[in-house]
Amino acid sequence: MLRNWMLSLLWPPTKKSKEGGFVLLITLLVVLLLVVIIFEIDFQSRADLRAAGNFRDDTVSYYTALSGIAMGKALLAEDLKTSKDKDSLDEVWALRIPPLPVGNGMISFAIIDEAGKFNLNSIVNSGVGNQIATGIIDSRIKQLRHLFELLEVDPKLVNPIIDWIDKNKETMPDGAEDETYQALPSPYETSNAPIKTLEEILFIKGMTAEVYQKISPYLTVYSETKINVNTADSLILQSLDSEMTESDVQKLIEGRPYKDTAAFHTKLPGVVIQGRLADHPNLFSVNSIIFSIKADGLVHNTQKTIHTIWNRDKKKYLYFKVE
Repeated sequence: MLRNWMLSLLWPPTKKSKEGGFVLLITLLVVLLLVVIIFEIDFQSRADLRAAGNFRDDTVSYYTALSGIAMGKALLAEDLKTSKDKDSLDEVWALRIPPLPVGNGMISFAIIDEAGKFNLNSIVNSGVGNQIATGIIDSRIKQLRHLFELLEVDPKLVNPIIDWIDKNKETMPDGAEDETYQALPSPYETSNAPIKTLEEILFIKGMTAEVYQKISPYLTVYSETKINVNTADSLILQSLDSEMTESDVQKLIEGRPYKDTAAFHTKLPGVVIQGRLADHPNLFSVNSIIFSIKADGLVHNTQKTIHTIWNRDKKKYLYFKVE
C-alpha cells in the first residue's frame, strides 16, 4: 500500500490516461454490441432459412402427393378404355404399388372402389316424401345392422343414422332428432338430408372416434347405392344376409371377377339366401363410377397426404382434403 502511495505521488495519473481508459471502455462496449447484433442476425437468418426450407419442403411434398392423385386418375381413365363392362380387384388400378422415388422425395398412392363399400344414404329413400321406403330400403337397414354386428359395434347406432338422414322429425327407438342435439353444450340441428361427407357421422348420437375408426373403412356416402360384388370387402359380402358364413363368403370371393350380377347370384349359397337376395337385384353391380384416391408425398421429413373422391365418369372431385 505504501509503495503504491509513493508511486502515485511521483507519477500522478494524467488526464490523457483517464481519457484513454474511457475510450477503451467505449470501444469494448461497441465491440460487444456488434457481437450481439451479429449473433442476432445470424440466429434470425438461420431461422428464416429453416422456415424457407420448411415452406419449400411443404410445397414440394404437396405437389408430390398431387402428382400421385394425377397418376391414380390416369390409371382409372385408362381402365375405363380397356374394361368398360366390369371393375374388379385384379385390374391395374387396384394393385398395390410400392412407394416411388420422385426427385428428393417419395410418392405413394392407393385407389379404393367406393362401390365396394356400404352407402349410408341408401338406408333412406329421400325421394319418398317423409317416409322410409319399404322393400329394398328395409334390406339395406338390415344389412347395416348386421355389418355393425360383424364389426362388434352396437347395431342400435343405425336408428340415429336413419333419424339424421330422413326428412321427418319423429324419433325412432334409440334414435335422435333435434331435441337431443339442441340439448348439447354446443347445440346443432339434425341434418334431415343425405350425408355429404363421411366425417359428418361423427355428429350423430352415439358415434365416437373409436367407433368411427372401426366402421369408416366399410362405409361411403359418395357411390351409387349398388354394391360392386367384384370389389366388396369380405365383411360387406357377409353382411348381405344374416345366414351368410365366412365359408360362403370365401366361395363368393373365389368366384370373382363376375362378368354380371346374374353370375354372382348363381354363386350365392343356399336356396333361402339366393331367394332373399334375388328379390332385390338392384343391390348389386359389377362396375363402378366413384373411387377414393389417397396419395402421400414425402420430401425430407415433411409429408403431405391428399385424400380425394373422384367421379371417373364426370371427371370431377366429390371430396378433396389435404392433411
